Amino acid sequence: MAVDASTLPFSPTLILSAAALAGVSAFVTGPEIARREIARSDWSAICETDLRADLEATRAPRQIIPHGTDCSSTLGLFYPELREICYRLGNPDPAAPAREAERLARETEEARIRRAASRTGSRCECAETVYIEEERVSLALYAASGRLITPSSVENRQAALSRALNAPACNFGQEG
Repeated sequence: MAVDASTLPFSPTLILSAAALAGVSAFVTGPEIARREIARSDWSAICETDLRADLEATRAPRQIIPHGTDCSSTLGLFYPELREICYRLGNPDPAAPAREAERLARETEEARIRRAASRTGSRCECAETVYIEEERVSLALYAASGRLITPSSVENRQAALSRALNAPACNFGQEG
């Protein structure tokens, strides 16, 4: 069944223009306005700083392993005549393996934090992309209305970006 355009209550040009405006707002101006406002709010730098602070908070506390626990230092402190026996035995240090294990654990943790910190920029960019994709209709309404209508997801952009940052798509195999 064919529709007669002259019987419509609106001009076909008006309907076509509204559809074109909706498409341009949804795919061009809405995302562009969102990118500019996110850049102007300096969210990316704040995001990276917060992620790095969260990484530092996960750092394990340093274990205190005393130095000077070798045989001559320990026994020689109370019995100076036993120092010679300690030197003949090679002056064993019972805490040396623990200090070495602590050093290796520190190196491993530093490498983990460096790896995770190198991905903070990618996670923040991912959050921006997820936000723009999830809020495309709200951003289109915001752009098409000339910023007169502000949906709540656009008004509370920081919270929406934080939610997007914690989305599974932006975790890159990390917890939380």
